Amino acid sequence: MTIDLLPGHGVRLPAPLPELRFGLTEAEVRGLLAPHGESLPDGVRSTFVCGCSWALSFLLPGLNVTLCADERGRLQAVTVGRNPGDGRPACPVGYHGIDVLGWSAQELVEALRAEGLAVPDPVRGSLRHDTLHLRRESGAPARPPAPGREPRHEEPFAFDSASLSALTARTEAAG
Repeated sequence: MTIDLLPGHGVRLPAPLPELRFGLTEAEVRGLLAPHGESLPDGVRSTFVCGCSWALSFLLPGLNVTLCADERGRLQAVTVGRNPGDGRPACPVGYHGIDVLGWSAQELVEALRAEGLAVPDPVRGSLRHDTLHLRRESGAPARPPAPGREPRHEEPFAFDSASLSALTARTEAAG
């Protein structure tokens, strides 16, 4: 069972769940998920996400999945986050074949760079690369740097959530 974040395309959910392409309407997403009630025993719920015309969420082993739509009502983003209340092992969350929630942040950055991606270093528990945004949300906050000094590198941590958007900042600026 793996969730694959597909840049420029959408998300491939674990089999037998479907692949969801960016640009789908809420009705289309619900229609694709409806036949898979046994894989989604908690169901698909409407949820609120600021700035989205609609948002749906559902649970997978160890994870919360949220789908968000743009102002035109089209699927624009998917967010996958750890569910600390779920005792089951979390599904791997793949991006270019690498589990973005399963490695320490520094190991993840090195692995993505080894794939030829120009990934920046994490900053304050967050990393943005093109349409991908990784965040640390749980655990103790990073130790603040001494007054007037920036840390040389992040303390060791793993990311807790991954968001993939249909649009890059460059695309949004041009549009």
